[in-house]
Amino acid sequence: MQLYLIRHAESENNARPAYQRVEDPSITPVGRLQAEALAQWSRSLKIDVLITSPFRRSLQTSRMVLESSKPTEALIWHNVFERGGCYLGYGDTNIQPRPGLGRSLILNELPLAVLDETITEEGWWVGKQKETDEETELRAGIVINRLVETFGDSGRNIIAVLHADFIRTMLVQMLHPAADANQFGPLRNTGITKVDFNGERWRLDWLNSVSHLPVKLITGVEW
Repeated sequence: MQLYLIRHAESENNARPAYQRVEDPSITPVGRLQAEALAQWSRSLKIDVLITSPFRRSLQTSRMVLESSKPTEALIWHNVFERGGCYLGYGDTNIQPRPGLGRSLILNELPLAVLDETITEEGWWVGKQKETDEETELRAGIVINRLVETFGDSGRNIIAVLHADFIRTMLVQMLHPAADANQFGPLRNTGITKVDFNGERWRLDWLNSVSHLPVKLITGVEW
């Protein structure tokens, strides 16, 4: 498989200080322009499958790609969300878990997508606490195994619209288990990282490409 790991377009949280952030923001006007540019780029690629996180910012980014490039399948996986899960608050105090979008609300954002059965009408994060870093790393391994078991060395083109921290966590496990995830640097909004799987191992093709964006639309400095 050729796997394109793409960070979602700029969200309202990306444009706010940490203390003003909400649990499930929409993308900004800049984010919509980024998503449009990403969708235009995607027309040059025959996409077999689009996979996305159930967070609103990923769904909104994916919708533009889906409408533009019309992949064969659009899948919403329950376990490709950003590190920590769905919660309100920042730092280690005053964390308030939130349920996330339910099935109907997700389909309002991304019609015709196929949802994992574990995503209920009550929400995809309902009843859970904030995820630890160790749990994120374990989940990344599960997602990687799911990708391999589902698509293997099929040669199919897979786009996954995900989140910066989770993409970095996946890359470490795919490419260099001894690496520090921060060595991959800040991943830009709608930045594209391509990795290929040949049936035995992963290979990095390119990292964090923003060639589809004009300079004024490059955002996503994370520190």
